[in-house]
Amino acid sequence: MSSLAAEPSQDNTAANQSLVSAVLFTFDPDTRSVLATLESSPAAHKIDLPMLQALLDAQGYGAFYTSHSAIDELILQASQGNACSKVIAYQRDAELEWMVNPDKMAVYLTVLPSCGGKAITRDWLIEELQAQGIDETCVDQAALDQVLTVGQAERLCVARGIEPVSGLNSRFEVLVEGCKKLLPGYSEEEQVDFHQVQDFIVVERGEVLMQRLPPTAGVPGLTVLGEVLPAEPGEVLEFNTDVEGAIVDPDNPDQLVATVKGHPVLLGNGVFVDPTLRIDSINLESGNIDFDGSVEVKGDVTSGFSLKATGDIVIRGMVEKATVIAGRNLTVVGGVAGEDLGRDQNNELILKARLRAGGNIRAKYTNLAYLRAGGDIIVREFVLQSHLSAKGGVYLTQPGSKGCIIGGKILARSEIVANCLGSDANVPTQVRVGRVNCKRKLEEQLQTEYSNCLANCEKLEKVLASSESPEHKTSINEQLSLKIKATRQAYVQKAERIKAVQARLNGRKQTHCDATVTVKIMIYPNVCIAIDGATYHNRACKGGCYLVREGLEVVSR
Repeated sequence: MSSLAAEPSQDNTAANQSLVSAVLFTFDPDTRSVLATLESSPAAHKIDLPMLQALLDAQGYGAFYTSHSAIDELILQASQGNACSKVIAYQRDAELEWMVNPDKMAVYLTVLPSCGGKAITRDWLIEELQAQGIDETCVDQAALDQVLTVGQAERLCVARGIEPVSGLNSRFEVLVEGCKKLLPGYSEEEQVDFHQVQDFIVVERGEVLMQRLPPTAGVPGLTVLGEVLPAEPGEVLEFNTDVEGAIVDPDNPDQLVATVKGHPVLLGNGVFVDPTLRIDSINLESGNIDFDGSVEVKGDVTSGFSLKATGDIVIRGMVEKATVIAGRNLTVVGGVAGEDLGRDQNNELILKARLRAGGNIRAKYTNLAYLRAGGDIIVREFVLQSHLSAKGGVYLTQPGSKGCIIGGKILARSEIVANCLGSDANVPTQVRVGRVNCKRKLEEQLQTEYSNCLANCEKLEKVLASSESPEHKTSINEQLSLKIKATRQAYVQKAERIKAVQARLNGRKQTHCDATVTVKIMIYPNVCIAIDGATYHNRACKGGCYLVREGLEVVSR
């Protein structure tokens, strides 16, 4: 316990000898105490605690610490008229008690308040802290302000050590831009296109995906006695190598690079590059998808939306009235269920479900849909009122399937194979194979050119005949006549070349064609089959057959 003495304030005329109501107060500077002396009296003195307190205040001892037991005894003796001397008050300085935690991370202060003696000051507290060896950095100035305001304290923390801050482990920064939100900044007042394209990010092979930042050393701590506490440095963490499509850069161990082109997916301390974008469904949540790569859809492509990909597309569900375009192959496990929007000026159905692929198209079934494939079209169950166009073949003969083509138009370059064509309801069905459209257009162009050549030759002959008559002989000179004859000869030669080309085309029509139509079970009435320009109209039910073109006719084998 530390204490400093202070001299009391005294009046030379009444400090040591003062008699009020038969009580004499005497201050002893050595013991710093106030002695109350009561003389004997034949009459009792009426003295109480407020009166004595008022006497102490009047003598300048009101702030001293008073002994209640001594005062009670003095009052009792006065009431009996006895003489008595009692020490009833003490002058006491403020006392400070310091305690430093064993871990040297906190300092606690207990303050006994001043009773007429030395009061607490900031300078005194700072001096005591310095005497205790407390580092100024750790002192809590707000706690000192509290002690000065209240004047006392009970185990108050006035200084606290600084804990060391551990270093950060390796951090991993993703260097590819994240996916955009479907509806950024949407509010009820705005018009929002719920079909807007969701542009999924694609990285190229060799592109840097993630960078590893080095660990930090941390920040040292400090005890209240100024001792430095070392910080724990951060650890060097490794990339997550349990991913596909990415490796640590051989030239820079702090970078992760893509090994394939695809869609990046963040996985902890690594990036997985998936060459196939996997998505649950194409709907309001996803929006329209336009992806540079392959896409797998776990559910359906719902009506009104579109899906485009430069690679393969696999749809586990079904395609409704939507647009799907694949750069390579397209597979629809659940089938295509479209809708018609009426008919155009040529009385053709306007179909809303549209599928296109650079390679093959596979589907369980197609209903009121338009399919165009750069390769083959393979349908398991049926094709109903749909338009199919394939640069390869169209096939509906998988084991255990219906394999029916009912209504619509089917075009193929090489062959069409189905179990049944048409239906017993005589639904109009058109089936074409070969390259008839290209040849027909060429033949029309050749015939037009041939007719123009003949007409020009006839005009030039009339000019020459007119110039050779006696009355017009001088109107055309020899040089112009030669030029007219050369032009007429050029038209004649061009007409001969066109005639030769037409002859070759007609000759090919007479030869065998590789395009075929194969029906394994039944052809129903009202089915029109065209093979490389030759047409056959089926008017009665007919069993399975193999149809080819021979000359200008379609024949069954």
